[in-house]
Order: sequence, then structure tokens, then C-alpha cells
Amino acid sequence: MSRINKAFTRAVVALFVLAGATARADESAPQQQPLRFEATPLVGYGLGGTFRLSDSGQSLNIRDHASFGLALDAQAADIGQYELLYATQSTDLQGQGFGPVKVRLDYLQIGGTEFLGESQRFRPYILATVGATRIDPASANGSETTRFSLSGGVGVRAPLNRHLSVRIEGRGFLTLLSSDTDIFCRSDQSGALCHVRARGSGLFQFDFFAGAAYAF
Repeated sequence: MSRINKAFTRAVVALFVLAGATARADESAPQQQPLRFEATPLVGYGLGGTFRLSDSGQSLNIRDHASFGLALDAQAADIGQYELLYATQSTDLQGQGFGPVKVRLDYLQIGGTEFLGESQRFRPYILATVGATRIDPASANGSETTRFSLSGGVGVRAPLNRHLSVRIEGRGFLTLLSSDTDIFCRSDQSGALCHVRARGSGLFQFDFFAGAAYAF
């Protein structure tokens, strides 16, 4: 296990321990105005993602790497929230005899979450969003592209107090790409990146995220 994997695992365990030690329902507190908005900085780890070279059929893999994000939520009802999510990952695209080539993936998604059950100590939820993915090779031999994408997943929130809670989730991103279209080609059609195409009909990645949500 890499150092990044170990650090992420320790951070998640620490968040759960903190949540279990401090989360409690205060039934004696006077009635307060409901909190309507929430902001959550996220740190995560992105897995998966495969392309292929059109001239050889060789598979190119996106290296698993740390990812970061920011979720902004607005209360929709007692059982859900509207959500705007930005997530980013800077990693490498590589294959046998190819690369590595630096690649950055940016996700901008809008949708919502719905809570499952009525527990106030740990609140599991499901999520679904739609939006766009920007794929940008950090190379003069290729150009960026932006495509339609969607995401779905599950998570859990653990309240620490009225304003602060721990949020941990797993989320899959599917970016729709045409399998017969070169992705990173520039107008002059030069460079090895011009031969990179989608594998199948899209690009799939899975991210584990953890963060501290502040409600106001």
C-alpha cells in the first residue's frame, strides 16, 4: 500500500472515531431555525479510467491518484439536498511503451442527495448528479476536451454538532465519449496523443471522498 493510500485510510478512520466520540442528540435544546446551506471541502482517491490507441489498440490507463473537491449543498427537504460539486484529479496516462503523460480531470456536477432512514447519529444517503468533465493533457502535443458526464454513489454523514459533520462517500463518474473519435487531437493532427480514443463508449472512474461539512 502506498503512502497516499495509508494517509487516506488513517484520515477516514480518524474522522469516524471523532464522529463516534462527539455525535449526540440534544433533545433538551430549544427549537432553532433550520440550517439551509452547507459547504464541504473534500479529499479523496480516484481509481480507474482506460483509453486505447486507435492505431494499435493498446490500452492506456489513468493512474490511481489523490483527488480533491468542493461540494455546496442547499436543503431541499428534510430528506434531501441540492448539490453542486467540483472535483479535480491530476495524474498520469500511461501504457506499455507510452507515456507517462500528465493528465488533469475536472468534474463539474449538479444534482442532489437523499437521506435514508431517520437516524440523527449516522445519516446514510444516496446521490445522483449530471454535468461535464474536462480532460486536459499537460502536453503541447494534445488539446483539452469537455464532455457530458454523470455520477452516482452512496455515503454517510456523522453530525459532530449543529454546524459541523463528517461526510464520507463513494462516487462513480461516467464520462460519455465516442469510441471512434480521437480525443486529444489538435487542429494540425500531430503528436502521439492524437491516437488516443475512448475505450467502449465512455470513461469510468470511481472516487472515495471524505470531508468536514459546515452548515449555516
